[in-house]
Amino acid sequence: MRHISTSINVCFGQGPVQQQMQRIYNAGFRAMDINFSDWVELTQNGNFFPYTETDWENWIHDIKQFADTHQVTLNQAHGPLFNIFEEGSRGDHLRRMCSRSLEAAAILGIPWVVFHAGTGKGDFSPEHIRMLKEANHRFFDPLAELAEQLHVGIALENMSDKFALKEGGMYCAHLDDLLDLVDSFQSPRVGVCWDTGHAHIQEENQEECIRRIGHRLKALHLQDSDGRTDQHTAPFYGTINWESVIAGLKSINYAGDLTFESHNLVHRVPDSCKDSALRLLYEIGLALRDQLDA
Repeated sequence: MRHISTSINVCFGQGPVQQQMQRIYNAGFRAMDINFSDWVELTQNGNFFPYTETDWENWIHDIKQFADTHQVTLNQAHGPLFNIFEEGSRGDHLRRMCSRSLEAAAILGIPWVVFHAGTGKGDFSPEHIRMLKEANHRFFDPLAELAEQLHVGIALENMSDKFALKEGGMYCAHLDDLLDLVDSFQSPRVGVCWDTGHAHIQEENQEECIRRIGHRLKALHLQDSDGRTDQHTAPFYGTINWESVIAGLKSINYAGDLTFESHNLVHRVPDSCKDSALRLLYEIGLALRDQLDA
């Protein structure tokens, strides 16, 4: 049976990672998405997470022990959230953390790690898109080789032009560009993560896009919004046509998990309400699974 999963960022900042996972587990989830991106920046106290330190593997093994003890499946992860072409010390640090995300995923038994393609300001003419594609290969080709060695995969995520209007748009906001980039790797270790919220902002037809993605679909970010901004709330709290999403998944015989990236449903309520919000998110997942499996 397919899992109902959520990114653990739904409880980010609420104690140690294992405590966050316990709270998610108590709501009913038996699968979780590990958000490495939360661990690569400075903490609120100005310190780095153990994930960035030399003994990071021990910390990751502790998380694996929790998952194994509770029989939790770690079904996907999110790599560092940044533009891979970012210059300076922060960009150098986060690029190193991209490799670490694959290494940590291998330890945790995570099959797919989600990344954003790099983008750059321009007119998004065919020549500009070609240059962006080549630049992405220079970054992702070594990562794809590492993924092959580690037996994990890279899932590139759909974006939205509205995230970068001043730059003229965003690479991989258009499905044609995303599929072209993914296919150009000619590797079963490189696939697609479909973010329903990003697609909604981009005014995409969810069913048609998912059908076109087909076998390349390796990970989901299920979230809702009003179609204007990236709100990361729960399905049915925005204006996405969820019948279209389900129809698309059915059309490709999608057998994977239903994974939420709907953290704002939980973040925006008082702590006394968070457990109820987590349970509601899980129950929404059950409803979506029933629709998909009907």
